Amino acid sequence: MLRIEHLTCHYGVIRALNDVTITVGDEGIYAVVGANGAGKTTLINSIVGLVRPTSGSIQYQGEELTVLPPHEIIKRGIALCPEGRKIFKTVTVLENLYAGAYTLKDKKIIQDNIESVFELFPRIKERQKQVAGTLSGGEQQMLAIGRALMSNPKLLLLDEPSMGLAPFVVDLVFETIEKIHLERKIPSLVIEQNSEMALSIAKYAYVFEVGSLTLEGTGADLLQSEEVKRKYLGA
Repeated sequence: MLRIEHLTCHYGVIRALNDVTITVGDEGIYAVVGANGAGKTTLINSIVGLVRPTSGSIQYQGEELTVLPPHEIIKRGIALCPEGRKIFKTVTVLENLYAGAYTLKDKKIIQDNIESVFELFPRIKERQKQVAGTLSGGEQQMLAIGRALMSNPKLLLLDEPSMGLAPFVVDLVFETIEKIHLERKIPSLVIEQNSEMALSIAKYAYVFEVGSLTLEGTGADLLQSEEVKRKYLGA
């Protein structure tokens, strides 16, 4: 579904990604893990057109994305749940969900999607008329994921979904990512500093260090890797 080849990105003279090649298939959960500053967010922002690569290719279903603006990439069926959630804090939960459906025109599909999000997140349904900025951090993360699902994505990108959340909420978020995969069959690419949680649900994963891809393999294999244990799992 998604093929990234020899991707290099710079911020001025700083090289954020160096010759990265990864693949995301048509099904399953894929993960990119690594420390802060490893280039993970640059990767995901490159996919959606927010960062223009210096060189390399990003192909989605055979189409080159690096020549498209972000709104056209979203129309192709890619949805981003961004780092830090970035919900619209001054409007209601329901208005945030409608904002996520801006590429859709059919009102019935939009309403069906809202009901689907409410089924996935009953707490969001309870707070649908509440101003989004008054939600807890965990509720805001639920809303951010729900908003991303409103566009009927064919590929879901999640950037640091566990950031700043209490441990029990982190568990809920990752359970939800698995549920989306199992029930809706939407492939996902999860960018995470919480390596253990990400690898535990990943079909396949990539380890980044200082902008370079250093390891790759199944999530289960990387969890057993001595290098991963030493660097990222505190073993």
